[in-house]
Order: sequence, then structure tokens, then C-alpha cells
Amino acid sequence: MDNNPIKRDRFDFEIGYLTKSPCLNCEFRKELPKCHAQCKLLDKIQTRLARGISSQSSRYES
Repeated sequence: MDNNPIKRDRFDFEIGYLTKSPCLNCEFRKELPKCHAQCKLLDKIQTRLARGISSQSSRYES
């Protein structure tokens, strides 16, 4: 079990969004998709994004 639970305390617009994949310029790009599991940069990005609370409605009404 993870000792660092994710505290959802920020909205997605406070965290930001990716404009370009970090994999595009990665030295291990030729290893995709096998390399993603041990990528520390992707792990940091996923953890930061997981902290966010969606600012969009969970239901869509037309």
C-alpha cells in the first residue's frame, strides 16, 4: 500500500495541463511503450495530476 496518499486539494486549472508529451524528446523514446513503467518523470506528472479535482461538471446536459 502507498504510504503517500494523494490529497485532492487543488483544481485542475491550478495544476495546469501538458502542452507536449515529455516522451517526444526522451532519450529512451525508442523503448516506448516498455519504458513508461519505470519513468520517474511520468510518475511525477501522474502524481501531480492525480491531486487535482476536475473543474468540469461530471454530467453533461444538452
